[in-house]
Amino acid sequence: MQYWKTHQKELISSYLELILKKKIKFTLWQQHGDHRTVFDAKLIEVSKQLCKLKLNPQSENFGLFRPEHAFFIHVPELDIILKKEKFSTLSEYLEFTIPGSIQVYERRRTRRFSYQYQDHKNITFESITKDPSTGKPDYTFSCVLIDISTSGAGMVVSKEVSAFLEVGTLVHLLNLTDQKLPAPFKVKVIYKNSYANPDSELYKIGLIFDDELDSISYKSISSIVEIKQKKTEGLSKNLYCGLDFEEQVNKLNFIELQNKVLANNLKDNIEYLDKLRYMTTKMKVDFLKSINNDLLAVALRLSSKELIFELFSELTETMQEEFLEKLQNEKPASAICKAQDEILKSIREMESTGEIVLDPTAFITYV
Repeated sequence: MQYWKTHQKELISSYLELILKKKIKFTLWQQHGDHRTVFDAKLIEVSKQLCKLKLNPQSENFGLFRPEHAFFIHVPELDIILKKEKFSTLSEYLEFTIPGSIQVYERRRTRRFSYQYQDHKNITFESITKDPSTGKPDYTFSCVLIDISTSGAGMVVSKEVSAFLEVGTLVHLLNLTDQKLPAPFKVKVIYKNSYANPDSELYKIGLIFDDELDSISYKSISSIVEIKQKKTEGLSKNLYCGLDFEEQVNKLNFIELQNKVLANNLKDNIEYLDKLRYMTTKMKVDFLKSINNDLLAVALRLSSKELIFELFSELTETMQEEFLEKLQNEKPASAICKAQDEILKSIREMESTGEIVLDPTAFITYV
């Protein structure tokens, strides 16, 4: 089994709410030396402020529970594991805050890479069925790609578009990110659910690629995935070169515990700075020549590996090495926020004069 750790508060809360709502069974235990002691328990309350468990006082091991020891929970139906070290006890009740992280079992056979929703990465598809009178597909839609692997992809669509995409529906994929695909490229809808929350007007659609992909199609998909993988791994395997998404969430969660306003400012600044990767190569070179690189290194300490890769990968190795050297210096969150504010002031001035364009829709389609 391969588990991945998530620090995303909304995702963790959604799992706990699901356990409570559906009364999903789980195993709770404590590690006492080399021995694991299992307890009979159920989840009775979940909120942003507090979660509450009830141990069964009639169970055999009830008297063996030790409040000074951490407890663990495994939910087989959801394939998640969580650990809680700090909690309060009152008789058979355990009260605790939402866990800062949980481990989730990765069910996918192939690794999937995510895109931020604001990336505006395109995915276009059309119906397999055609209008007999015109010979044209019954519908063609362009939507937002949010993740991809060599075996499938996920996209966000409007409520209107989702009406055409029930689970089991077959469609032809026309293009993905910045690449056109050989037609026909058949895919099947295998997942459909609300995106973000149950009241959302957006839906997430999961697609699986046809098993009988021809070599050209497979190479096209593999190429997209390889490019994405390279970016997410960053400029260097040996030096600090930014954070992955979960590391970023974890850092911001920690800062939020000390200073919520500072954490929100950092998050907003990080999102705006992320747009820098949409610059052309010439814009990147001119930007890096005109900006204070020492200040930029501080401003990008909490930014993604992908952004730093996008900014420097097309530049000389010397420029990459010089910047990575500056990036190694740790800074307090307040200093990072101050540096971000100064860099963003310069960025907005450059945008207003047209020196740089931070447009996520400005990608080239290769035919």
